[in-house]
Amino acid sequence: MASIREVARLAQVAPSTVSRALNNSGYVADETREKIKAAVAELDYVPNQWIRNLYRQSTGIIGVIAPGLIHPFFSSLWNHLELELRKFGYNMMLCSTGGEHQREREYLDTLERNLFDGVIDGAAMLPDESYAKLEKPIVFLDRVLPGIPVVSSDHRQGGELAAQAFLEAGCRKVLLTVGDQRHRLQSHEGDLALERHLQAGGAETVRREVSWDDTTDYAKCFKLSKKLLAAHSDVDGVLASDLQASAFFKAASSLGIDVPGRLKIIAYDGTFVTDFNAAEPTVIVQDVRTIARQTVAVLLKKINGQAVGDEPVTVPVTLRRGATT
Repeated sequence: MASIREVARLAQVAPSTVSRALNNSGYVADETREKIKAAVAELDYVPNQWIRNLYRQSTGIIGVIAPGLIHPFFSSLWNHLELELRKFGYNMMLCSTGGEHQREREYLDTLERNLFDGVIDGAAMLPDESYAKLEKPIVFLDRVLPGIPVVSSDHRQGGELAAQAFLEAGCRKVLLTVGDQRHRLQSHEGDLALERHLQAGGAETVRREVSWDDTTDYAKCFKLSKKLLAAHSDVDGVLASDLQASAFFKAASSLGIDVPGRLKIIAYDGTFVTDFNAAEPTVIVQDVRTIARQTVAVLLKKINGQAVGDEPVTVPVTLRRGATT
């Protein structure tokens, strides 16, 4: 197999110039780039895909920043994103932050410095200025920031559907678990819609913020759910993500709380986790296939220099009634 020095010798350039051309990490004149491409092809230094990418100054790789890999909703979404990207000849590199802001910062720096064609950020929790300097095409999956397109479920519709279901079931006090509140997120629209519609119907909402670990570790989910139900014995409704909702269902059973007699539970996401419960829960279902399709469509527009609208792209959700309301 040829070495980078042999490629440099044949192209009559320095090895560092070959490295810059292959990695797109610095300026290389077009004439020199053509010589390097010819040498790479002749020596079979890299696969043909690299030659095509070098010609296009592209790698065909999209970096996806994920808050985690085991969260049921996100793991489903990553799967559909990869399938959708492959339809257009792109590979996906998944970067998991584990909910840690510093890891997101490090991944963004890495993706910005290297030859990636674009970024999909589903873990955007850094200060606004951290994204303002980015030159790569980027799409957010929840965070709202001027100048960066965002694709998400229609969480406002989700909040309204959940509130209507709770009110129809006679609920007067609903417990709502929420995540990080420091930045503007599309998902926050759902929280506000739920509270607004419950209040209009004469019911109230109890908000409780939960950590990332509390939404991905089932043992922690169950422990917290049991604690919250014990602390709020007058709550007659719960809205939580699929895994949390499952934990609330089990916690209610352990505390002798009848579901749906005394407590109504609505899960939010509609992933495979809802199939594991003793009774099929009522669920607000996010359409992950359509979210993936819309996200890739918006990112490809950005990559190709096409105009992208300023308004968030929202995907409708549906209410699937089950045995918990």
